[in-house]
Amino acid sequence: PPWKPLPLRAAGTVLPLRVPHGAMAVLECLQGRLWLTREGTLNDHFLVPGQRMYCPGPARIYVSEQGPEAATARWVQLPRGAEAPE
Repeated sequence: PPWKPLPLRAAGTVLPLRVPHGAMAVLECLQGRLWLTREGTLNDHFLVPGQRMYCPGPARIYVSEQGPEAATARWVQLPRGAEAPE
């Protein structure tokens, strides 16, 4: 599957992403700093350019930009056993 851009338009905007059972979401920060959290956990995660986060489903993930610089990111949802694209 191809990468999809994440439309992080303004600071404070939080995007929910749903990952179905058996799938894997891969999120990658391209610019700025990303904040991510997974519903049902207490851990927050921060990504900087070049970093990826792998999230197995089922899950609901919340993503936002963090900090003064605009953030850009992309994500892909993979079926079981698939490899992340480059």
